[in-house]
Amino acid sequence: MPTQRKNLKKYYSDLKKKITVYSDQYYTHDSPTITDQEFDILYNDLLSIEKEHPEYVTKDSPSQRIGAKVLDGFKKIKHDKPMMSLSNASNEREFLDFYNKIVEEYAKGGLEFFAEPKFDGLAISLTYISGNFHSAVTRGDGDVGEDVTSNVRTIKSLPMTLKGSKYPNKLVVTAEIFSLIADFKQINSNLQENDEKTFANPRNFAAGTIRQLNPLVAFKRNLQIYIHGLIDIDDAYTDSTHSESLKRLQKFGFNICNTNKIIKNSKDAIEYFNLMSDKRATLPYEIDGIVYKINDLQLRETVGYTSKAPKWSIAYKFTSLQSETQLVDVKFQVGRTGTITPVAELKPVRIGGVKVSRASLHNMDEIVKKDIQINDYVFVKRAGDVIPEIDRVNKNKRNNTKIVKMPSKCPSCGGIITKISDQSIFRCSNELKCKPQIIQSISHFVSRKAMNIIGLGENIISALIDAKKINNYSDLFYLQKEDVLEMERMAELSVMNLLNSIDKSKNPDFDKFIYSLGIREVGSATARILASKYKNISFLVDAELDELTMIKDIGPIVAKNIVDYFNNNANRDKIDRLILSGIEINYKKTIFNDAISEKLFVITGSFSVKPRKEIEEIIVSLGGKVSGAISKNTDFLICGDKPGSKLAKAKREDIKIISEKEFFKLL
Repeated sequence: MPTQRKNLKKYYSDLKKKITVYSDQYYTHDSPTITDQEFDILYNDLLSIEKEHPEYVTKDSPSQRIGAKVLDGFKKIKHDKPMMSLSNASNEREFLDFYNKIVEEYAKGGLEFFAEPKFDGLAISLTYISGNFHSAVTRGDGDVGEDVTSNVRTIKSLPMTLKGSKYPNKLVVTAEIFSLIADFKQINSNLQENDEKTFANPRNFAAGTIRQLNPLVAFKRNLQIYIHGLIDIDDAYTDSTHSESLKRLQKFGFNICNTNKIIKNSKDAIEYFNLMSDKRATLPYEIDGIVYKINDLQLRETVGYTSKAPKWSIAYKFTSLQSETQLVDVKFQVGRTGTITPVAELKPVRIGGVKVSRASLHNMDEIVKKDIQINDYVFVKRAGDVIPEIDRVNKNKRNNTKIVKMPSKCPSCGGIITKISDQSIFRCSNELKCKPQIIQSISHFVSRKAMNIIGLGENIISALIDAKKINNYSDLFYLQKEDVLEMERMAELSVMNLLNSIDKSKNPDFDKFIYSLGIREVGSATARILASKYKNISFLVDAELDELTMIKDIGPIVAKNIVDYFNNNANRDKIDRLILSGIEINYKKTIFNDAISEKLFVITGSFSVKPRKEIEEIIVSLGGKVSGAISKNTDFLICGDKPGSKLAKAKREDIKIISEKEFFKLL
């Protein structure tokens, strides 16, 4: 091997180690020592070497977090040692019964417990061979789980190689994969904006991400992981307590929850439970209780196991906001893009002071999974800001129930309902004649982030459709005063205000015009990208699939949705009618500002000099980008009065935080 190649191979090896260290500083410890730009240079250098010399690539390379192929499915794997479930305590009496029984039988002189939050996530076992990440398997039924190695590998805070020079030949640990609440809400907001299936809660989001077949999707979602137990390790590494084991695992580079606590007596245990219950609402993730474990590992073996759970541990669950009621019917709603969503009709019940008569069922897969039937008695819960949902069925009361079935025809227009391949989505394909789709399409078109036509709510839109005055959003610009005055409850002043608002909307910015069209999965951020890449609407209408796919942040699915939209002659006709009505799209020329251009901004709070929307427009007009969520790529957080959770996350991620005044100094 020539000297130059030897040097390159050594450089590559050193580069892998550097990138691993920098990633660990960023994702695990929130303390980066280099900038994102410097990291990107190193990472791109690594990719170029691996492209030229694929024989160099090893499993521990940072580039191998994302598999190149979409998976066909998940292989079933038998656990070497069962992943047992936990016994539960639902109140203080049940917990103290458990605690006092163990003390009385095994430790009259006193007993040390280890307490940790019970994360509402996905339980997983991780295996490391000779210090390298080898596999990840879901808990499954405790004996057999699914191999989700490719997706778990994408979790950025999970070490691919253990730290230190000494590590066991084999290490198996238990962990919990979960989502930060802010990330869950942002993803759901993006999905809802595009009329796609949303996740019921952060746990479903984490589990759904790990169990989908494309590792690239998992990589783009900011999942978290905490290690909370040891299943297997070489004899030379044995510890006497659970807390010592976790300290050892932390030295290997694993994330361990920093709110864990050693408990000396029952008073400590109850105080810790109450403390975490009070703190629960302020935590960046969801927990649903506290897990207590005997800290002494030898004593655990003495106490032993039942067939399902260890006798030395218990999960003391928090009280959830839920009530039992009867599900009297299931209705099917039609979304803007034709998505059919089941909704539970309930006997009204109060949950946390709020009257609830409906609950989301999300999709048919969720109904089958929870075995929900009409006339069942169900437990309905409200968690945080999430819409009420059915948690479980009380099968002891099941009587005279009916299975929920997806209708074959749209409940609104009678159009054929089709299932989207490989997804749990059903859709009405009659988009041009389905009234709910037409109403929501027009509502989207006139919304503040789109054409911003004031005074046109869904009731008025529905009435105009029923009166055959409009049939799609292009018809709005051909309305006459007399057309609207004929409508019930429409006074002349209201009509004039509405028509004036329609007229004022005729000079939209290009990105808002694109967004207003309601192309599936094209939100406001994607619309801004398209507006910056295409000279005018004609160029965008004629864009080819390949060129759209090549645009950064426009994947193949979104690109296909764009092409399909413009290939539909009805959609082209609507755009032509809009232009003929006098709409003049504002094609802004981007003026680049070195301080703003190519920088990614996130905005939080309220502002005094200019409203948030104008600040966003200034950033985009100067070549910058605006995002709704903090990520490692964020350059600035512009912080106003009464900021939200983004401020705390920006501080954790060491993002530069600037005030409104400091932002305007950049201009």
